[in-house]
Amino acid sequence: MSGYAIDPRDIRPQDVERATEQAFHAEAALSDVDRLLAEVVGTGQAKGVGAVVDAEGRVAEITLGPQALREGTDGLRDAIFAAVGAAQEHARRQADELLREHLRQAVPGIAVDVAELRRRLGGLLKNNHISHKG
Repeated sequence: MSGYAIDPRDIRPQDVERATEQAFHAEAALSDVDRLLAEVVGTGQAKGVGAVVDAEGRVAEITLGPQALREGTDGLRDAIFAAVGAAQEHARRQADELLREHLRQAVPGIAVDVAELRRRLGGLLKNNHISHKG
């Protein structure tokens, strides 16, 4: 995200009016982001395992195909982690693009670095990831 410095001595009434109008447009453009993010679904596949997660990375569904059942317990565990990780990454990419597009609409001309935005907002946009030690 890019920023700019404002010198309070140079602010004119029309600048305040323009900023207020931009804030109103930004709020309107972003008002439905929460609803749209709630609809994000990520999917992933690995060695006969399918995974579906929500926008926050929580597992909604796991499917096991014949290949997964032939992997043995360690192979099955690894395939589940890989499928869930792929699904979480898929959901994260969708959420990032959704947020990026809505921010572009809200503030035309802005260059949005969603990774930087996530870092700055910390836990608000935190993506939950499953990890394991194999």
